Amino acid sequence: MSTFGTVWVMGEDPESYAALCAVGRRVGERVEAVFIGTAADASRVQAQGADAVHVVSKEENALYEDCIGAVIEGVKEHRPDVVLLSTSKRLRLAGACIAAAVGSRVVNDASRVWVEDGTLLAEHLVYGGSALSVERVRAATAVVLVGDALLLNEPVPEATGAEAALDELPASAAASGCTLVERRPRTVEAVNLVAAKRVVSVGRGIAQQEDLQLVEQLAHVLEAEVGCTRPIAEGVNWMSRERYIGVSGVMLKPDMFVAVGVSGQVQHMVGANRAKTIIAINKDKNAPVFKQADYGIVGDLYDVVPQLVAALEA
Repeated sequence: MSTFGTVWVMGEDPESYAALCAVGRRVGERVEAVFIGTAADASRVQAQGADAVHVVSKEENALYEDCIGAVIEGVKEHRPDVVLLSTSKRLRLAGACIAAAVGSRVVNDASRVWVEDGTLLAEHLVYGGSALSVERVRAATAVVLVGDALLLNEPVPEATGAEAALDELPASAAASGCTLVERRPRTVEAVNLVAAKRVVSVGRGIAQQEDLQLVEQLAHVLEAEVGCTRPIAEGVNWMSRERYIGVSGVMLKPDMFVAVGVSGQVQHMVGANRAKTIIAINKDKNAPVFKQADYGIVGDLYDVVPQLVAALEA
């Protein structure tokens, strides 16, 4: 058997379903989408490539978590062979709940999924990103969280305009155990590092926040996005969490990755080691980053970066 019978796919954003359905189509003969949200948003999922769309209605002020029980009941009733979910905090919770309910387990952040000898295989990073593991999922219902990089690079067939049949999954009486205490606006920076062809990443070689403008100037002339190591995003809070590259951050596959003042710890470099070309700038000639770089410049970034910018602008 080269494919399964039925695959369910689940995302938060209606636009994410085209790639999810494309991945699902590779491992299953029939792909059915599951969506938690309003009827208006559900209608946007219908033309994304699924054979059917199951909707769990969510009222405007209701908790997303309270709707997961309906999805679990749907999985128990319909028994899909595979459930593929995009990776987000809410869907990590949903995947864990679904797997626990059907006696399965979750494969997290899969970078590749395929079927071999009637078994679903999923590849993902382990040991802090220093190795890859291939999991054979033998449960009756396989539950896999699909990594962002896989979804971004998955070829999506041209839309046919056909709309899948839509039905509603009955609400579940099971409580989520979550209580809404307060709502506060969350400021999220609009950056998509995964889609960037060129990325300049900055580490603790930068002395102060004001000096980030040097890196931004280099990124500007390279037409690149700016990313960072975890200490920059979560230690000193100089850049937003959305720009953190690494094993618990964003995983990239750009054409060019420039590491500026980055020591080269595996937790960061695993997020960029699939770049076509890696360029490192560091004043320590023994920095681990040079072992992974295609090109290296040993020198103080405060001297090197302005010279690079001037040369590129000339």
